[in-house]
Amino acid sequence: MYIVTDIGGTNMRVACYSADALGEIKKVPTPKDPSGGIATFTAVARECAGGEKITAVAGCVAGAVSDEGVISDARNLRAWEGMNIVKELSEALGAPVQMRNDAALAGLGEFSAGAGRGAAALAYITVSTGVGGGLIVGGKIAEAGGIASIKVNGEDLEDLVSGTAVTRKFGIHPKDLESLEERNVLADTLAQGLRVVVEQWSPDTIVLGGSMIVGVNPIPIPRVQESLSKLLPNPPTIKMAELGDNGGLWGAIALLRQK
Repeated sequence: MYIVTDIGGTNMRVACYSADALGEIKKVPTPKDPSGGIATFTAVARECAGGEKITAVAGCVAGAVSDEGVISDARNLRAWEGMNIVKELSEALGAPVQMRNDAALAGLGEFSAGAGRGAAALAYITVSTGVGGGLIVGGKIAEAGGIASIKVNGEDLEDLVSGTAVTRKFGIHPKDLESLEERNVLADTLAQGLRVVVEQWSPDTIVLGGSMIVGVNPIPIPRVQESLSKLLPNPPTIKMAELGDNGGLWGAIALLRQK
């Protein structure tokens, strides 16, 4: 009996994984208070386990996670920064725990079960409330984070193309941005950020996910590909993510299988 989870800035998803099958995914709001977050997760995990002993936990959180398990750079969970989430969850559930950055683990999920299958080096980029990403090489996370702060004309990429940026600029929810002209501008800006990603990581495939890519009135991927082709002589292929909100859970399953 394993537990897989994706602890986001707004919601956390928790499910059991047993006998090569993913159980019912339980979605609950993520408490902003870290102690409340640990308590909530523990209760939901035990509910998912249905009284069975939990063998191990694998998952991700919306922030950077050190090798020791300490959270940092959690832009949407600031109060969680500095907490050793691996230690806290392990003590609460009496089981070994692995936790990774959410975008990087979603990338591992896309590599193992989604749009990134068959890639030698996959860069996964999520454009949602914020911007994140990771590099997957040989089925393992090689790099995580650093995408939000990529500079485009002196500004952070996250402050230019994220859902938060769109709401701040236009005063509307991103799904209500019907103007194709404005969404093409976002695509061109994203392509400039992806040029930096390619120069740093040399991926052969880029998978784009997040609500700004797969939601209503999205940033058009064909325009991103076209713009990137003007910036680089041999750009990688760009694909749309296939696993939706459950990419992190499938990444957690891949992480468990590696162990």
